[in-house]
Amino acid sequence: MTEMKPLPPLEDLQKAFDYDPVTGVLINRNTGTIQNCLDSKGKYIIAIYKGKNYQSGRICYYLGNKKDPGFLQVDHEDRVKTNNKLNNLRLKTNSEQQRNTKLRSCNKSGVRGVCWDKKSGKWIAYITVKKQKMKLYYGDSYDDAVDARKKAEKKYYPDMYL
Repeated sequence: MTEMKPLPPLEDLQKAFDYDPVTGVLINRNTGTIQNCLDSKGKYIIAIYKGKNYQSGRICYYLGNKKDPGFLQVDHEDRVKTNNKLNNLRLKTNSEQQRNTKLRSCNKSGVRGVCWDKKSGKWIAYITVKKQKMKLYYGDSYDDAVDARKKAEKKYYPDMYL
């Protein structure tokens, strides 16, 4: 899990930045510039405050909700990491955040947690809850494997279906 850098106090950020929660634009009050530079990986917009880089999504969440994200991750619901509109930002734990990722390129079934076992010639469905992998289905039917996975998601990850 990526360690989150603590944010400066809200009052300091309010003095340093203007944030428009509708557009997601963060402006540095001292320079008048829009904070739109990407981090070294080219993924997240960074905001520079007192010589330190911060993910602007974290600052936007803090300014928009008046709630410090602390050590939780700020998730972009639409998966567009540069979309810092307030209605697109939500707090998630690392395990919750992993459920909002795209399917891996090696996934052949098209469904997270469903795979084909070449050795046995069977479909397997599984889910991981609190670091424990649970087998949900083992059989001939792809549809039954997908159904087992979807039912388990609703049971163990109800927030995905809000």
